[in-house]
Order: sequence, then C-alpha cells, then structure tokens
Amino acid sequence: MNFDDAYLLSGIVALVFLVAGVIKGVIGIGLPTTALSLLTLYVSPLTALGINLLPMILTNLYQLKQADNIPELGKTYWRFAFVMLVFMAVFSLLAAQFGDDVIKLMIALSILAFTLNQLFGHALVLPAHFDRAAQYILGGIAGILGGLTSAWGVPVTMYLVMKNATPKQFVDASGFLISLGCVPIFIGYSVTSVFHTGLVFNGIIGAGTAMIGFAIGERLRTYISAPLFKKVVLIMFLTMGIRLGYASITSFLNL
Repeated sequence: MNFDDAYLLSGIVALVFLVAGVIKGVIGIGLPTTALSLLTLYVSPLTALGINLLPMILTNLYQLKQADNIPELGKTYWRFAFVMLVFMAVFSLLAAQFGDDVIKLMIALSILAFTLNQLFGHALVLPAHFDRAAQYILGGIAGILGGLTSAWGVPVTMYLVMKNATPKQFVDASGFLISLGCVPIFIGYSVTSVFHTGLVFNGIIGAGTAMIGFAIGERLRTYISAPLFKKVVLIMFLTMGIRLGYASITSFLNL
C-alpha cells in the first residue's frame, strides 16, 4: 500500500467509526455492525475485523465503566460468559483459516440476523427456570459468532430482551458480556495475525473517532426521534447485509 492509499484508508476509517459512534450514541447499539458493513466496501473482511478490534474494546470498556455493580453482573451471567469465552477462544483462532469469502458471508448473516431481529423480532419471555439453559445455548452461539465475525452482540441482545431486562440492566449486562468477549478475540486475532501492528494506527484512529461520534450521538438523542432514526439505520443495515451476502456468494461461486 503506497502513501496515498494509506492516507485514504485512515480517512475512511476515521469517517466510518465517527458514523458508527454516532449511531451507537443515538440508539445504544450497532457500532461493530456499522463499522464492518462500511469497511468491507473498501477493505477485505479480515482486515475489517482487525481494524474494528481497538474501537470495539475502547467503546465497550467505556460502557462497562458506567455499570453499577460489576461483581453482581458476574454472579448473574457467569454461565453465559464462561461458555461464550470458551467458544470464542476456539473460533477466533479459526477465523483466518476460513478465507475472506466465508468470513464476508458470516458477517453478512450476522448483520441480517441483527437487523431482522431488531426490525421484526417479537420479544419472547424467558421463564426463570429456563435461564440456565438459555445462557449456555446463547452463550455458545455468541462465542461462535464473536470468534468468526466480532459480532456477538446479536445473541447477547436476544438473551437480554427475552430476559425482559430493564434499559439499565441491558446496558450494564451487554457492556459486561461484550467487554469480556474482547479478551479472547484480541488474543485469537493477534495470534493468527488478523490483528497485527500494521493495523494499530488505524485502530487508534477508529477508536478516537468512535468515542467522538458516541458523544455526538448522545447529544443528538435529545433532539431527534430515536425510534425513527433506528428504523432508518436498520434498513440501511439490511441493504448492506444483502449486498455483502450476495457479493460473498457470487465471489465464492466465481459468478
């Protein structure tokens, strides 16, 4: 990559994570989904996963820092966290072996699952006596998706919605579970060179603009209709997920 290309990439990364941060600040979700959707328009899926790592870690640690009682979160969600971390540790080591087309398809499916669940999903109530089983099952799914695509927020969101968590419980628990997941992802991606020193600079840029965007989004939340904004964003995600899935399938089949 020559100097001009590197300069352009840094500019794209800054803009992508600024937009992703604004979206997360307004509706509370969607930073990795936005970033991966937009970055894969310009770089390979594996490169997008690597660049996304530092911004994801920083924004989720910031979210976790605002949690009321972290030890209590650990006591409540340790089963989900344990299974998720085990699966994530394994599958984060396998991501590089799948190749760009497969990872692109996995990202597309994650985006589509996230979007369709948010747009059309109906909240299922999780009975208390099924909570342990749900933590093991959805924790495993979160670990697999997280290891391969960095997008383990979908199963986390589904579990917390079914558990009928309050807004504060949702923010605290999702921040806790997503922050924990960053540890095996960081180790796995570093070992397999999905994340490497060549991506640190752009990762730092993305983390900085994501935090700026998040602050802007929090302010905008009081001036715009968050539900309408969320619908527009989700429709955009749906379009990008379909495009990404189509591109990965046609590339894999050499069409």
